[in-house]
Amino acid sequence: CRVYNYDLLTQLKNVRANCYGKYIALRGTVVRVSNIKPLCTKLAFVCGTCGDVQSVPLPDGKYTLPTKCLVPECRGQSFTADRSSPLTTTVDWQSVKVQELMSDDQREAGRIPRTIECELVQDLVDSCVP
Repeated sequence: CRVYNYDLLTQLKNVRANCYGKYIALRGTVVRVSNIKPLCTKLAFVCGTCGDVQSVPLPDGKYTLPTKCLVPECRGQSFTADRSSPLTTTVDWQSVKVQELMSDDQREAGRIPRTIECELVQDLVDSCVP
C-alpha cells in the first residue's frame, strides 16, 4: 500500500525515538543513495542429521539459526544454510540520506542541516537520485 499526499508533515528536528515504529511523513532533499543490495527475508536450512529443509524468517535480515529439526524422529541441531533453495527469499534494499529543507528565515548561522537515513525496499529501490 502506498499513501500519497499525507498532509501531516513532521519536521526533521521533531523526529525522536517516540516516532519509532510509527508512520510519519517527511519532506527533504535526497543527498546520498547507497548501492542496491539483496536483503534476505527467509533462509532455507538443511538439517545435518536427516537432510530435512526448513525455512526460517529473518526479521530485519538478522541471521538466525533454527534451534532444532522439525522432524519428530530426528531433533538434529546442526544446520547448513542453503541460499539457492526455492524456500530462500530476498528483496532489493537501499539506503538513502535525506536532508531537511530550510528557508532563509529558518537558517541559523553556521548550523549544518539535519539529515536522516531511510531504508528503501522492493519497488521503492532506485526510485530517487541525489
